[in-house]
Formats: sequence, structure tokens, C-alpha cells
Amino acid sequence: MSDQQNTPKYHVERAEHSAIGDYAQVNNYFPPAAQSDAGMAELRRLFEEVNRRLAGLEEADRELLKPVVQQTAAVAAEIQKGDDSPQKQSFLEKRLKALYAMSKDIGEVVIAALASPAAGVALTLQKIAQKAQAELRQNR
Repeated sequence: MSDQQNTPKYHVERAEHSAIGDYAQVNNYFPPAAQSDAGMAELRRLFEEVNRRLAGLEEADRELLKPVVQQTAAVAAEIQKGDDSPQKQSFLEKRLKALYAMSKDIGEVVIAALASPAAGVALTLQKIAQKAQAELRQNR
């Protein structure tokens, strides 16, 4: 028996936040340190609402939307933490538009919540969401 057969197929450094395997579940993840940050708490609440709406969809629609929602949540959290590079901003704007195009009601919830100053999220997130909202209005 060779060493290669005894070597694990996957190596996971931080298993508590990993999803590997045929039935892996990936959730919107916000770091524990973010719990004291009001903006991060609001983002978590927003994406919990989005996940509830996703759960109400048919499985095919849910599986189509889930990766876009997860990417949107991840990049929004990174921007909220201060990484507001032009690449992140552009990526978030594209994800918001994709969500809206794929599921208007879920897209509207995310965009409206991020665009609202009352949401307590970073100004950059608000500006990106407001820009996406304005462009989507023009395209109606």
C-alpha cells in the first residue's frame, strides 16, 4: 500500500467553517467578532430574512439563487469590515443586479435594506446599493 492511498483527499485548516462533501451545506457566515458591531448584526439579520425567503422557493430556484446570495453576503461583510476596494464594490454591485434579475422580490429586499441609512451598514454598502437601485429603475 502506498503513502498516497493513506493521504486524506482534503485538508481543512479551520473545520468549524468548512463545507466539504456530497451533502455540504454552506451558510452565510459572519465572524463571531462581528456580533458586537451593529452594522454586521444588521447584515446578519438581513441575510437571515433572505434565507427564509429562499427556503420558501422551489428547490431548483433555491439552488440557483443560493450561491449568489452567499457571495453577496460574503462581499457585503468584507466591505462592512472596511475592505471597500473598487473590485469588491464592483463585485457587490454585480451580485445585487444578478439577484434582482434572478428573483425580483429577493433582490429588492437585499437592495432596499442595504440602501437604507437606517440599516446601520457602512456608507459604501449604501452607495453601492443605491447605485444598483437607480440603474434598475432606469431599466424598467
